[in-house]
Amino acid sequence: MRKHDFGFRLIAYVICAVVAVNLFYFSNENTAHADDTEMRGVWVATVANLDYPSQGTTDAWQLRTELDTVLDNCADMGFNTIFFQVRPSGDALYNSAVYPWSRYLTGTQGVAPSDNFDPLEYAVNEAHKRGMQLHAWINPYRVTNSSSDNDRLAANNPAVLRPDLVLTDSTGKMYLNPGEADAIDIILEGIREIVRNYDVDGIHLDDYFYPSSGFDDSAAYYKYQDSYPDKADWRRSMVNTLISCAKEAVKEIDPNCMFGVSPSGIWANSDTPGGSATNGSSSYHSLYADTKYWVESGFVDYIMPQLYWYNGQSGADYNTLINWWAGVCAPTDVKLYIGEAAYKAAAGSDSAWRGQNGINELKTHVGMGRNSQYIGGYSMFEYSSFMENSSLYNMMKELNSAPAAAPTIGGAAPLPPVSAPDPTPLPEIQQPTQAPEAQNPAGQAPLPTLVPEAPVQPDPTPEPQTNSGATAYKFTDMGEYDWAMPALDELVKRGIVNGISETRFGPDVFISRADATALLYRVLKDVDVEVTDNFADVTPDKYYYNEIGQAKATGVAWGVGDNLFNPEGTMLRQDMATLAYRVMRARQIVSAIPNTAKALNNYSDWSYIDFYARDAIAACVENNLMGGYGDGTIRPKDFASRIEFALFVQRIMTLMDSMGK
Repeated sequence: MRKHDFGFRLIAYVICAVVAVNLFYFSNENTAHADDTEMRGVWVATVANLDYPSQGTTDAWQLRTELDTVLDNCADMGFNTIFFQVRPSGDALYNSAVYPWSRYLTGTQGVAPSDNFDPLEYAVNEAHKRGMQLHAWINPYRVTNSSSDNDRLAANNPAVLRPDLVLTDSTGKMYLNPGEADAIDIILEGIREIVRNYDVDGIHLDDYFYPSSGFDDSAAYYKYQDSYPDKADWRRSMVNTLISCAKEAVKEIDPNCMFGVSPSGIWANSDTPGGSATNGSSSYHSLYADTKYWVESGFVDYIMPQLYWYNGQSGADYNTLINWWAGVCAPTDVKLYIGEAAYKAAAGSDSAWRGQNGINELKTHVGMGRNSQYIGGYSMFEYSSFMENSSLYNMMKELNSAPAAAPTIGGAAPLPPVSAPDPTPLPEIQQPTQAPEAQNPAGQAPLPTLVPEAPVQPDPTPEPQTNSGATAYKFTDMGEYDWAMPALDELVKRGIVNGISETRFGPDVFISRADATALLYRVLKDVDVEVTDNFADVTPDKYYYNEIGQAKATGVAWGVGDNLFNPEGTMLRQDMATLAYRVMRARQIVSAIPNTAKALNNYSDWSYIDFYARDAIAACVENNLMGGYGDGTIRPKDFASRIEFALFVQRIMTLMDSMGK
């Protein structure tokens, strides 16, 4: 595991006369999701004795006592799931026929604890007694965590028995080679024996796949180079094989056992099609882990990206990333949980994490997740962080004061067999089909959009497709928003909005700047404008290229600096109002100067509205296009959701119709 306020749920719109007024409710951050289930996880790391045990020992009594303390503290903090690291480095904290006993457990690799003590067996039983789930956390490929450990391997270590399967990176660390079929087979057998022999609730992989530094895998690649001219694509294919086959191995033995991965938080950056609006190390390019493809292909029951950043962080904004991951998971059956950096709040060097700042940041993260129907919970890294910081410990007790059961799989059926990417199948391994990758090397799917895609060619400024006969009632995720379906249905039929899939609208997903701008411009534009220039990060292959180009030309859209628009970034409520106000004034839909003081005086947080947005919000309030929350706030700097923005646009359309525009 690497150490590296939206905060509201829209509850109801009260429709009065022609146009509606918003009423919002901010759910208490101590409450769980509506079904009283929530992933409240914590990682208990054994590598380098980070969390357990405090030091290697064969003494069964000491090992048992320390484990009791860990489990008691986790239960006291309200965690309902333990991710217990049982395979830290090519070794085991359980009685394994594949891997030697861990040196982190007993001090010497291959040496067992006294009295036949089995930490995994004990942890599973004791966690269940305390009402917690226990997931066996494994690091699949790592053999050593430091080059100094290379000569400390037990004789029955797979790396010693099969040195031909070992890959060494530029720092000297050893890995089972992800490109070798036999290495994959060893890892899969290690997974099978855990599920077969222990009553674990899940198998959990962390974020380490291919080494991120230099290594030589040319011998393994030689066998596949004709089928995979691009070595990077081949590496990703081999990791895909492990992930898909791992889920299948789990389900063959216990269909109710969960299988999930906690990858690094950035799949790919904006310079990769479909990537997030970020600029950091990515799993797709650095570790050859196509985590987005795993979700889209159903290779995991859940994904838990490690989003170890804060809201507003340059290059890796927390909110941008939870929104991106929500968009990836929403059209699928894969559950989304968020990996949180408790260790930074405990001892972070950045001012955003120090002291009370870190406490507040983590609380905000949990609250944001609880107010999204697409985020089912979190896991905190790591356990020792709470032992080192009493404020952090007490924060978790407060956040988890309302009980919530851990999610369960519900008896999912095993995956069907999948075909191999190579004409010669890897021995004893069923491989996932690579047809999608052959057609699309990045394994991409189109970004979820609120605005239907319109072709760039041959018409440079196409009109929105009418989507004749379509209906919003096909969306199955509207839940508490059933009252909004007639308005949404009108927008769908007129070709203004679309779902994130055939059956899901994604009402609580934050709307992107691109979708918001394109949607408003399609509704409010007066005449077509030839696009001769655009923002550098708005490329012609994007469905929103023309609308944003036209909006830029007419002064409606504004960038974020350096001729960048940040199309996948989220939009604040005050910017939603400002964008609409600019266009409505240009088209004389709104002409009177608003009485700003009168319109905003009823909101206790009006002073938080940036100066540039005050007239815009006042005009929207006066024209019943937007309103406040049930607590007397208007929350200008909360992020707008897809349902909120769609209904905002529907109100503008109703206002335009009433004026004959």
